Amino acid sequence: MTSIKQKNKKNKRWFILFITFLILLIAGYSSRKPLQRGVIAFVIYHKHVFIPPPKDTNESWMIRFENNVQFYWDISELRFARDKRVKQFNPSLKPLIKEINRRQATGEGMQYSMNIYREIRWRLNFTSDTINTRLRIIDLRKSLSQPSQQKLGLMQQSSDGSWGAGISVWYLRLYYSVDNMQDSLHPQYPFSILDRINSPEKLNKQLELDLYDDFTKTKVFNREELDETFSAVARLLKKKKKIAYTFHPQLDSALNDFVKHWQNTETGCWGQWLVDRHGKVWKMDDMGMTFHVITDLHGQVDQKDLIAKRLLELVNVNFPTGIKFDGDYNNHLNWDAVKIFRYAWPQLDTVTREKVRTEISKMLNWCLSKSFQPDGSFNISDLDDTMGDAFYYGVAFLNETGYFKSKDRFWTNQNFPEAITVHDRIKAKILSIGLNDTGLKDAYETLNEDY
Repeated sequence: MTSIKQKNKKNKRWFILFITFLILLIAGYSSRKPLQRGVIAFVIYHKHVFIPPPKDTNESWMIRFENNVQFYWDISELRFARDKRVKQFNPSLKPLIKEINRRQATGEGMQYSMNIYREIRWRLNFTSDTINTRLRIIDLRKSLSQPSQQKLGLMQQSSDGSWGAGISVWYLRLYYSVDNMQDSLHPQYPFSILDRINSPEKLNKQLELDLYDDFTKTKVFNREELDETFSAVARLLKKKKKIAYTFHPQLDSALNDFVKHWQNTETGCWGQWLVDRHGKVWKMDDMGMTFHVITDLHGQVDQKDLIAKRLLELVNVNFPTGIKFDGDYNNHLNWDAVKIFRYAWPQLDTVTREKVRTEISKMLNWCLSKSFQPDGSFNISDLDDTMGDAFYYGVAFLNETGYFKSKDRFWTNQNFPEAITVHDRIKAKILSIGLNDTGLKDAYETLNEDY
């Protein structure tokens, strides 16, 4: 009887919230923006993307309800504004990306232009800074007419020791320099870019600044900055080989403490913490961010079984919370999911394992039938939208599933006799293009790993 009452109470709250959103939709019928935002707000609520803040003891049900509606309405503005920016800038940006892909396909190195584009993508998707977005698109266009500049993207910079020529944002320069830092025992310039986080106090200040996102005031969604700053630092601190930089002796412990503080105890996941208009924190489950934490810490995290079960709940939810992108699979996000499942597998019960098998099988079928092409290439998605990324994530996903190597098939005993042909076709296609792009080079190296 009690469970029935609880269920009825939950249904009543859901119905009231639904009616509220419906009223917002009807009220905004004559105005396209309120109508679109109402739909977005309701979908986000319905998908249970956010864990709401705990209820205050003196907070009435009605006040809490109004605050919740306001939060989802405010969140909808982030998505609506982003879509508006994409529509505004895509006509000038898409032809430039098409030209980059064309040149990459002929084997031309485009690293400097790619660095600029990475910053544009961040500004376009996560900030309201249309002025600098427009200026950076102009810079991208200029870089395509100056082929001699492309090699700058491969060179260490004297200003801060990064390999981020063309990027004006600190965290992006850091993120795209990690691999080079790990490979440079005797760099030409010191890695002064790391000084910004090289103490427990500095690291916590930077990560906390990114974690708590007062988005209604800043009009910025910190998701990518938090994700990639953490990942860059974790990869360097948890490295298998030394780099030419001396970290503070307590920095690794500070990072571990932050991870524990950051983890959502209800779901096991990590994600952005959004601060509403009343200063309360809403915790977002973000599968892409969770992937980075698990991977960069080599699986040494708690509650991996909860994480896998939460991911299964969100398989049909769009990125960044789930793994779909515009309602469909994507090799990049599929790779993230399979890696999470691999780390969690030993802790999963029989029922959950069967669900994981089913989901990975669907991903693999999609990759081979929709993404992989007869000539050995992969379709370029709207998420990554460059040829190098398409190869990198396509190969990474197939490799992670154990499609190429039976010893890596943690989730199935199935044989894939056609895998050798697929492997060789991809490899031949990459070689026909050349290895001037980092994505192509990394994909080629993956194909050559103990096969």
